[in-house]
Parts: sequence; C-alpha cells; structure tokens
Amino acid sequence: MAKSKLITIWTVWLIAFPTITIYSYIEFKPVINGNWFDLLAFAIVVSAVAIFPIRVGKITVFFVNGISLAAFLYYGLFVELMLTQISLLALFVKIKLKKDEAHRIPTNSTNLLLTSISAAGVYYLLGGTTGILTFDTVEQVIPVIGYILTSILVNQFGLTIIQSYVNREKFSIFPKSLLIDSGTTLLGFPLGLLLYLMYVEIEAIAVFFVGIPFVLISLVFSYYHNSQRVNKYLHLTSQVGHELSKSLNVKGVLDTFINEVKHLIPATNIYVFDITSDTESMNLIRYMDENGYNLKKDYKMYKGEGFAGKVYEDNRSIMITRKKDLFNLNHNELPAHINSALGVPILRNNKIVGVLTVASDEINAYEKYHLMLLEILANFLSVAIENARHYESAKTKSQRDQLTSLYNYRYFIEYLDSYVNDLTAKGLDETISVIILDLDSFKAINDKYGHESGNEVLAELAKRLVDMFGHYGVIARYGGEEFTILVKNIPHHEVVQLAEDIRHAIASKPFVLYKPINGNYEVQEIHVTASFGVATYPDQCETPQELIRNADRSMYVGAKRDGKNKVASLSV
Repeated sequence: MAKSKLITIWTVWLIAFPTITIYSYIEFKPVINGNWFDLLAFAIVVSAVAIFPIRVGKITVFFVNGISLAAFLYYGLFVELMLTQISLLALFVKIKLKKDEAHRIPTNSTNLLLTSISAAGVYYLLGGTTGILTFDTVEQVIPVIGYILTSILVNQFGLTIIQSYVNREKFSIFPKSLLIDSGTTLLGFPLGLLLYLMYVEIEAIAVFFVGIPFVLISLVFSYYHNSQRVNKYLHLTSQVGHELSKSLNVKGVLDTFINEVKHLIPATNIYVFDITSDTESMNLIRYMDENGYNLKKDYKMYKGEGFAGKVYEDNRSIMITRKKDLFNLNHNELPAHINSALGVPILRNNKIVGVLTVASDEINAYEKYHLMLLEILANFLSVAIENARHYESAKTKSQRDQLTSLYNYRYFIEYLDSYVNDLTAKGLDETISVIILDLDSFKAINDKYGHESGNEVLAELAKRLVDMFGHYGVIARYGGEEFTILVKNIPHHEVVQLAEDIRHAIASKPFVLYKPINGNYEVQEIHVTASFGVATYPDQCETPQELIRNADRSMYVGAKRDGKNKVASLSV
C-alpha cells in the first residue's frame, strides 16, 4: 500500500477514535452502579465470540453485534463502543495480524466507531432510551429495528469504502459480504435481545448463559465456513491434477505445476528439488521468486542442508510460521526476508525422490490445510512427472535409432513433411537441402571384423556427425549404413562444401575398434570412407518431397559408381 494512504488512514483514526470516544463518554456517560464484574463478563464473551470469525474474501465477519446490542440497551453508547473495540482487538490477536496488514487496525476500528455512533444516533432519534426496557410497546421496538438496520447498512458501506480505497476494488452497492453479514446480524440480534431481557432479571449470570450459545454458534459457523473453504481448495487442487495430466513432457509438467501452485497457496518463493539418492544430493530443477520464473542452474544441496534438506532428512512434511525457527538451519536456501515456509517430500513407490517447498515473507502465512494441499499437490506432481517421463521415453524409442541415438527414418520423413507444410502455410520461400551418405564397402567391414565392430563404427560415425555438424540441421540414420542430414536456408554450393567437409572428416581420421580377448582389449584402427549425395530445393528439384530421392540418386550415380569416397549432386 502507498505510504500516503497509510498516513491518511492512521491520521483519520488518530483523530476519530479519541474524538468519538470522548464525545460518547461525555454525552452518554454510562451509569455503572458498581457493575464492573458484569462489564467484565460482557468483555469476556465478546472476546470469546470474536476469536471464531468467518472470512469472506478479504472481509472478516463475527457475531458480536447481538452482545453489543444488549450492552447498548442497558448501558448506552460508550459501553457498546468499548466492547466492539475489545472484540476487534481479540480478533486481531486470534488471526495473528501480519505486519503488512497493520492498516486493518485503524480502518476496522474507525468503521466500528462510525457504525456504533450511527446506529445509536438513529436509535435515539427514533425515541429510544437505555436502561431497563420491557419492549411491550411499539415505541420501544421501532428504535431497536432502526438500530439493527442502521448497523448493517453503515457497517457494509464502511467495509466497501475500505475495500475500494485500500485494495482498489470496484465499489459495489451490494458487496459479497452483505448477505452473510446481514444473516449473522439477524441471527445475533434476537439472541442479543434475549440476553438483554435475561440480564435485566438475573444480571451477570445471564451474560454467560446466553453468551455460551453465541460462542457455540460462532464456533459452528466458523468451522463450517473453514470446511467449505478447504473443500473449495480441494476441488481446485483436483483441477491442478487434471491440468498436469495434459502435459506430456517433464518441462511442461513443472511449468504448469509452478503456475498453478502460486494461485492456490500464498508464496513468494517456490522450489522443486530432484533427489539423487546415490549421493544424497538435491538438484534444484524449478524455482520461482516474487518476480516470476527463475531457474537456478547447477544449484545443489545435500541431505540435512537447509529447509529442503531437513525435509529430505526427516522424510516428513514441515511447516514453519516464524522466522526464528529458520535460524538454526544449516546452509539455509531461503532468502532472508522469508518468515514462513512449507516443505513436503515428493514420494514415488514410498521412496522420497524430491522435495517441494513454498515460502512467504509473511509471518504465520500458512495453516494446516495449506500443508495438506501441498502434500496432495506433491503427489500429483510425482505422478505427472513419472507419466511424462514414460511418454518421453516411449516417444524417444519411436523416434530414435537404438544403436546411434540419432533420429530414425520415420521421424526424418515426418519432420521434413511437417517443416515443408509449415513453410507453405506461412507463404515462405526457403532453401532446403538433404545430404545422404553411405559408408563404402561396409559389408566388408562386417565380414572382416564382425558385426559388433561394424556397430561400433556406426555409433562412432553418428557421434562425429552430431559433434561436428549437428547445428546445421536434423541428422538421422536413414537405414543400415546410410545417414541423412537436413540443412536449412544455405545455398547449394555451401551445402556441397559442407558434405565435402564431412567426407574429409570421416576419411582422414581412423575409427578405433576395441576387441575383447581373454579379459583384455585389442585396439585396432581402420579407415572408413563414405559416398555422398546432395540435393537442394528449389535448385535440383521441383518439390521438397523430391529431395531424398534426388540426393539418393546423386550418391549412387555420381559418387558410388564414380569410385566412391566422393560428393555428388545432380547438375542444375
């Protein structure tokens, strides 16, 4: 919140609170008659009721209005005003008001002050009096009705103004909290009238007799509302599981997960660690700070180090709501401004495989249900990552050649078609080339050295192609001892030179074979050559689909038949 707003809010309160308090005491000085124990009883009951609030959005509703009405009818405005302020203090103690929410003290206090004096003003204007009343005439009932309606309307109007001014929310004549606040008020005021009538007869004991139902009602409504809130979050959590299941790769799963978690659980920092059980180390694979995504590469911690390491070591969920509990952690990874943190183990087959941590710079930012939600989310993440890895593995097997780890023929053809279709759809003209190479006399290598040695040559050739020329385009094992390279947006003569460089790199450096003999390895070097064919669209063919056929034809006609170990292309 802007500093100017804070100054305005506190200034208004510092003027309004003493002014209204002193005015109400002077103008409506209560007649206590030694009933200090009775007032203490009222204060105890309103405090007890206030510690079971209902949270509606950013507004807190509680059932003190009935008790304050009884106090007002007997003792007048000043006592009622003091009781509502005491209840507000009890509420703030219960919810452990955070530093960044300190503005709620002057805003809520001022709103209650204005509500009290407005409702009392209407009550007195309608001819109402305080003290011992019987409510056996219309003249005594009408002021009470005016008091109740004014209390509801002024309170809601004040809350709406606060939300509009403090949180910049759109001003609403009928806010979301109006129905709930009206319901609790209409439920509380009859009990308040009952409390007043009993108090007139039996004094202080009536406060506790009727006060206990107030507390029980507050307790029931508070727990019901909390259970509804938890159910809502559980529903949202299940939706996160559905979203994660849509991601078919680990990166997509992690990105989706981080994005969903930050909307479900208040957090300024989120960490996802992957555990390497052999070394008991944790690698940070995802991290989000208050500014958004920020992946810390090569960030490693070990079992027992920091907050996440403590979760790993204990293999249990941990919730910390106070900064001092973070001081004793060894090599704490959490920033200095963090005051609350949740950490849960990520389990797979009852084995810890990772740690999920969320942290907030707010004190007491988390409740037990947050920890429960995070544990559920961690289970979703574990399953989603495992499914994504299975999918990626299956996809890799369908796209990759098992021996060389290069793309296979099927993938190469599909990629070429997809790339060409994409260019056509975008209306782009781009030069596309295909290089095909075939090892010369490869059958002789297999016959002389064995198929295992032949496989070593193929694997080594694939590695050379990727290391030296992989950045030019897609490399694939086309079949047997044939390999293909897709080169994009390079002139034909440069592609021919590239093929020549590859041919020279193969022919100039021997391939090393390791043959096991009696537990030792016999090292043998052999020289291998390859024949190349190059085709470029639109230079050598009318359509991109003709590239492979023309490159293959160039290789056999222009290179294989012309002595091998050559590069050839069709003449333009």
